[in-house]
Amino acid sequence: MNIRKIPTAVAAFDSIIKGGVPEGSVVLLFGEPGAGMIEFSITSASKLSLIKKRPEFMKEIIGGYTENIYIPSKTLYISFTKSEEEIKRFVTLSIDEDLSNSFFDNLVVKDLSSIYFRRSFIPKSWISQKSILVQSNEDLFQEVVKFLNDYGDDSIIIVDSLTDLFTNPSINEQAIIDIIKGLVKVSKKWSSLIYLILNEKIASERMEQIIFDAVDGILFFKWYSSEKYSQRYRYLYVLKFIGVLPHIEEERVIRFKTQVDFKNGFVVTYTEKIR
Repeated sequence: MNIRKIPTAVAAFDSIIKGGVPEGSVVLLFGEPGAGMIEFSITSASKLSLIKKRPEFMKEIIGGYTENIYIPSKTLYISFTKSEEEIKRFVTLSIDEDLSNSFFDNLVVKDLSSIYFRRSFIPKSWISQKSILVQSNEDLFQEVVKFLNDYGDDSIIIVDSLTDLFTNPSINEQAIIDIIKGLVKVSKKWSSLIYLILNEKIASERMEQIIFDAVDGILFFKWYSSEKYSQRYRYLYVLKFIGVLPHIEEERVIRFKTQVDFKNGFVVTYTEKIR
């Protein structure tokens, strides 16, 4: 059975995991606020889009491995609280023009903020230019399913975010788990890579464990503070990953030191290994 790999486009990470992650993977980007989850997903999507335009950059962008690699043709961005304009503003402020323009190429945004905020006191004029008529909160997930049925194959899919779902008291937590498990099943039929973003300690410990068990991979993003040097560092840990973790263990990797750079996006600056 031939299972291709989709690069994360974080070169030093892809070089360790032999080119990327298995196509059809659902990856939980989990961790502390500001530690790099959203930046990782944006970097991945923008650089893969850049490869589509400029294939001569592939080897440099993905860390040298090009055998059995697949590059999806588009990016899907599902947002529960942000409009397309807000997403583009954030991307423009986070990465340079070359990368941001690549991110915007072949980008399809699903803005669900009108549904998400339907029962809140927030005025519609604050939320979205588009008016969506809904009957119940279940329509939020029906819209997600319909959107992914139409566009899900051959895509980098960013779901921003599970944090928003777990902090909305009108959304049933079991429905969140059901749609995650559904995504894990259907993703194996697609040549896609799905990123789910969740802040640590938002869901209950029980819910976190259920999600951990359901997804294909968990990348954990964490801050580390050094009192000695009055500095903070970002680290990336691979907690679980089908088809990836054996390479991490073979290379004896403990964690990846990372940073967010305006020119290059999310990058690994140092790989810590067991000596």
